[in-house]
Amino acid sequence: MNFTMATYTVRPEKIKEARRAIAEFLAEIRRHEPRTVYLVFREKGRHTFVHMMSFENEAAERRHSQAPYNQHFVEKLLPICVGKAIFTEFEFFGATKKQWVL
Repeated sequence: MNFTMATYTVRPEKIKEARRAIAEFLAEIRRHEPRTVYLVFREKGRHTFVHMMSFENEAAERRHSQAPYNQHFVEKLLPICVGKAIFTEFEFFGATKKQWVL
């Protein structure tokens, strides 16, 4: 199982806007991608967000990246970010809990 991490920083005065956009995006993923693992974290005391995502297969990842709600999220987020998002690919190595092995 592979995971992708996206990290980005939002301008401080745009945090509420970013939180709203993220909440809408997560709702769309829940509605349209029930088998996608998608977690969002905010760095404590900062304006940096980290998204961890894992898709059922390459086709599911492709559908996600081409979904209108994904494009809508990007269009909302890009103008309020400091710089560009950084994407990092990970291979699953191990976990302490069986439920994390998907």
